[in-house]
Amino acid sequence: MEAFDRDLETLGKCVERRTWPIEEKESYRWLKGYRLACELAAECPNTQIVSVADRECDIYGIFVDAAQQTGTRADYMIRAQEDRSTPIPDPSAGPAAYCKIRDEVRSSPLRGTQTLHLCATPKRAARQTTVEIRAIEVQVKPPHAGRRLPSVTHNMVLVQEVGGPNDGTDICWLLITTLPINTFEEVMLVVQYYFARWIVEIFFRTLKSGCRVEEIQLETKHRLLNCLAFYHIIAWRVLHLTYLNRLVPEIICTAVFTSSEWKSVWRVAKRKQLP
Repeated sequence: MEAFDRDLETLGKCVERRTWPIEEKESYRWLKGYRLACELAAECPNTQIVSVADRECDIYGIFVDAAQQTGTRADYMIRAQEDRSTPIPDPSAGPAAYCKIRDEVRSSPLRGTQTLHLCATPKRAARQTTVEIRAIEVQVKPPHAGRRLPSVTHNMVLVQEVGGPNDGTDICWLLITTLPINTFEEVMLVVQYYFARWIVEIFFRTLKSGCRVEEIQLETKHRLLNCLAFYHIIAWRVLHLTYLNRLVPEIICTAVFTSSEWKSVWRVAKRKQLP
């Protein structure tokens, strides 16, 4: 009974949070991140800046913020979580229903197929797979909680696995982006950006779990930033060595370490004379 009461309490708070201003929500950090990307784009006008994020970043406020940017803005590529509506009514679903974005993209012409290599994750083994790729421009209706917000228009790319294992790990990515999708090459660039996101996730996991940067206790911001810069280099090298070992496990250590590096590590780790 206590667990049931807690579930009801959590549900009530969840519904209530939907009406809060985005500045009061935890998800506001994603909007702040996109705005930082726009600041970076303004500082580097000759460099294309793309903000890539997973489903937690599917926030309507980010799309509105991007559309209302007056200066240099960063592009975004976000995996959709919400099946939002278009402004087109759908009488077959009810008197107040609207057509869904996912249905619109799924019914659009096939742009092409591609073979992808999926890395192993805690939920699936590594495998080769074939995906169908569709992409169209869609106008999106604001959610009910933000019905006073304007509609936005962005590009949608659907990556759907063909002949998958049907074990809950089949690929179905709906990607929201401001990047162009006029050609199949441009659509594939969007897919490759999302595909590369996983290695970024692993990098930060290495930084937080391997280097334990969240446990660093330094007295000043200056010291903390210097320490983080140092650990970024360490995390990158650890990640590089991990993938290098998978590709060429027999590679000699001097290909990546200087003589002083591998010799000192050998003495500390093995406590033996150098080979």
